[in-house]
Amino acid sequence: MTKRWMSDNITCETQSAILAVFAEDFKDLLGQDSGNHIYTTKADDMVCNNVVNADDDAGEWAPGAYAVIYHHGRMPSINRIEEWGKVSDMLPDFFYVEAINPEVSAVYNLQ
Repeated sequence: MTKRWMSDNITCETQSAILAVFAEDFKDLLGQDSGNHIYTTKADDMVCNNVVNADDDAGEWAPGAYAVIYHHGRMPSINRIEEWGKVSDMLPDFFYVEAINPEVSAVYNLQ
């Protein structure tokens, strides 16, 4: 299993966990068609564009991470610690979300 494959999977798992935990924040976007064939709703589009495989992070914010989360636009602030803890809890064992700065966080593996 390559790190790229694992990063792709963790990125998808992180996107799903964010949509589940912060569903109330995205309530209005969940009912709107994204207008493209890749993302079903505007919420999917927004989350998938703000949660990327760390290998695709142009800013190179988190070397060694599996996914990078940009807290831009409607993405919830990393200051909502309890909810981000719930996102971490929904990830596979040993993966967790960690803040890098107010605008960026990343998903790491403890192993």
